[in-house]
Amino acid sequence: MSYDHLINFLKSNPETKSVVILPDFFVDHFVITDTLSSFTTNLKRLAEQGGGNLLGTKHIIRRGGNTINTASALLKLGMNPTPIITTDKTGAELLKSLVDPSLDLTHIHTDGKLAATVSIELEYNSRPVNLMVSDSGSLIDFSYSRLTDEDIRVLSDADLVALLCLNHNKNGVSLARELFSMLKSNGKSLTLMDTGDPSGNPELIPSLTKDVLSEGLVDILGVNETEIGWFAAATSNDYTRWKLGKLEPHDWLRAAELVSREFNLRVDLHTPLFSASVSEVTTAVPAFISESHISCGAGDAWNAGNIYCTLHELPDNDRLVFANALATLYVSSAQAEHPSRSEIISFLQALPPVSVSASKLLKSELHKE
Repeated sequence: MSYDHLINFLKSNPETKSVVILPDFFVDHFVITDTLSSFTTNLKRLAEQGGGNLLGTKHIIRRGGNTINTASALLKLGMNPTPIITTDKTGAELLKSLVDPSLDLTHIHTDGKLAATVSIELEYNSRPVNLMVSDSGSLIDFSYSRLTDEDIRVLSDADLVALLCLNHNKNGVSLARELFSMLKSNGKSLTLMDTGDPSGNPELIPSLTKDVLSEGLVDILGVNETEIGWFAAATSNDYTRWKLGKLEPHDWLRAAELVSREFNLRVDLHTPLFSASVSEVTTAVPAFISESHISCGAGDAWNAGNIYCTLHELPDNDRLVFANALATLYVSSAQAEHPSRSEIISFLQALPPVSVSASKLLKSELHKE
């Protein structure tokens, strides 16, 4: 497979586009261990003895949250994204210390509460997974009314606005509806929504499909293989067909096509095996094979690549390859660092291997009628 067209584009020093992302920032504490079974066995041993200290794990403190991770990845690509978040004064100081000093922090509000996540990175069923334990902070009640006049101005001028991490937010549906309605009335910005894992907020997806997606307010829906099952179930009201958490890889594509067709929007799907973009046509590419050190934040890295190529109007295939490459380099980084364009170019020039099983699956599924 040749990536020449994409590589030549990346070498051309593409112009900067305006992106605004909201509304979350977390302090992320990664705990990196081996397998779920050994981890829980050791924790149980400590509990049975009345407490104690589990040694032998690796810890990393990083900037976190979908908004800040996505913004940081876009900044590394040469863009100048604007995050809008609410935290407290301690959170704002921590944020400054954890991100590149050139990231625009002029829309960081300090009249709220700090959000934090412990992400336990381990292996389960031969697959790396991250188990997150979170305090949502001010994200739990972030609403449209908290946006200032300056926030509204920068949102209205953006080429793309990404609303992320609605799963933590009890006001998520009204925030999406009011924000995207305002943007659509202005007629300039592309709107992208990625809810995050809805399993802790099960009423979120049915309400979003009814009050936001059905109104044509979302241009691009970003999802992983679990989230698309929730949207397909809510769209069709068939929770038996779309068994949440039990879908097979071929179901992921069918679910994305169902949601895209019903709401006339683009569904961008990222999974461990492949990524796909579904609108009038379906384009899918297999994932790159790599060693994973960190999985928390992989979707944010993928979203950043997807946003970058969307704004530069690259072909779907190039867009998906670029997003896959960015996410692959992120998860294979021992320090959870986002790659630059030059690093992605070098990665693609090496013609890295892709998933053979995914290639066979996509060859079969994309030719079905």
